Amino acid sequence: MRSRLVYVGLEAPYADHKYGFRTTIEASKGTTLGHQVLDATTPVTGLIFGANSPKPKRASKTFATGTNSSFIAPSAIVAAVAAGWDISKAKSNGRKNPSRFQVPVYVTVNGVKYAWAMRKTQLTKLGANLQALGIKKVVGTETDLVFGASFPKPPRVKSISIQGKGDSATSVNSSTFYDPSNESSLPAEFGRYAGLFNAADWATVV
Repeated sequence: MRSRLVYVGLEAPYADHKYGFRTTIEASKGTTLGHQVLDATTPVTGLIFGANSPKPKRASKTFATGTNSSFIAPSAIVAAVAAGWDISKAKSNGRKNPSRFQVPVYVTVNGVKYAWAMRKTQLTKLGANLQALGIKKVVGTETDLVFGASFPKPPRVKSISIQGKGDSATSVNSSTFYDPSNESSLPAEFGRYAGLFNAADWATVV
């Protein structure tokens, strides 16, 4: 069966997010699970696609033709359970925690706190530029971080620094995401590379 693009809502603290994914489950069963059509006209604010964390709960049910399983919207759980669906917590992975060599950081794009692990050496090199790039260190109180999403994908900057002198000098590239709302405050020497985050970008994904 051909896959379809759909989305479901998420529980708090992601209640204002939409989790997009592909499914091959029948449309009638998808309706029971709260699936909504996801297409080029879907507003991108709060939309996340292909994220490792968070993930919605899953519903499964065995039919004569086999077992069907898919993500389920929080608002559809009560009715789905009454209809014989089993609900389980989806395995969320990809969330990054501080370690000896890295620290989780994030930028905000389309109302989504897009987070990833940054090397501590890179964090140090960026220094005061962190604020200009709109990059914020995760302090532990954030509850709505999104890790590993293929959409939105913030734009990137790249800087080149020279280490050493004379014949031993080498160039070092450093690339990272930045908050697109900070476009006007980016250091002039940084190269810029487009991301995937606005409505026009989403239209190319679907």
